[in-house]
Amino acid sequence: MLNDKMPQQGKSARCGRVFTSCVLLFVLLCNAGCGGSSNSGASDSHSSASASQSSVPAPDLGEAPAVEQERIAWGENPTQFADLYRPTERSGLLPVIIMVHGGCWSAAYGLEFQADLARTMAERGFAVWNIEYRRLGNGGEWPVMFTDVAAAADYLPSIAEAYQLDTGAVTVIGHSAGGHLALWLASRGQIPPGNVLYKPSPLAVEGVISLAGIGDLTSRACGESARTIVNQRAINPEQYQARLAIASPIEMLPTGVSSLLLSGSRDSIVPSNLADAYVDAAQLAGDNSEHMVIAGADHFDLIDPMFMDITLLEDTLNGFMAP
Repeated sequence: MLNDKMPQQGKSARCGRVFTSCVLLFVLLCNAGCGGSSNSGASDSHSSASASQSSVPAPDLGEAPAVEQERIAWGENPTQFADLYRPTERSGLLPVIIMVHGGCWSAAYGLEFQADLARTMAERGFAVWNIEYRRLGNGGEWPVMFTDVAAAADYLPSIAEAYQLDTGAVTVIGHSAGGHLALWLASRGQIPPGNVLYKPSPLAVEGVISLAGIGDLTSRACGESARTIVNQRAINPEQYQARLAIASPIEMLPTGVSSLLLSGSRDSIVPSNLADAYVDAAQLAGDNSEHMVIAGADHFDLIDPMFMDITLLEDTLNGFMAP
């Protein structure tokens, strides 16, 4: 096991991530069809299941609680690791957030995009398992990326005792393409035995927050990447539909897992109509699912703890875990 203590990130690191986020935004917008639909203004007209909220960052209450960050290898490949964040002062077992980063499922973008959010949630009393996994371009072609994400989640029980983790209180947060994978983690119970992605007794999750996530792999979000991750070009239409049934969250309902999908009103990469469609389908299937549009937010504001209402995230996760 690889255990590397990581230093706290300062202001200069934050500025570097802001610059990198701007570069990512430029690249994503240049992808063909990256907006998910030609009507990127759809974020202003959402279904009755949606609500709108302005972001209200938590007030500055002084110095933030101390957080420990440790890098842990969950597999043998160099990309199979996660950063575990925990509050330094703790008593008893910690509820766990599995955090899945986005970046159009591309190897060009990694878990550092959600490092600030991971640390902030740890300051609120959670253990945060910010996972890395193989992606398009570094060995994550079908079905490896899915099996990696599943294996990273299912690794938690093996370290639970050593790190005081409550594996009966696990939730998931994912952003963009990571929102797709977060919703997929909650849907694994729908995968039939004998399938390449089937695993008996996967780690149960209590709820999912999808931040500008992609719940439908037939959408044009991230250009052709949503089709590439299931290797559509190499299979016939019948095989493609079979893969969607085990890889596209909107095709895997009901999950029996509660979900909250958040969209930014100014998001031109993953517009809110995609979340509307998922929530409508989930509710029709009998799942507890809600959609909220954050006023004034763009695609990356949703993972910025200086913009987002962290209390909203905290309260939602605690609600998922309530008896």
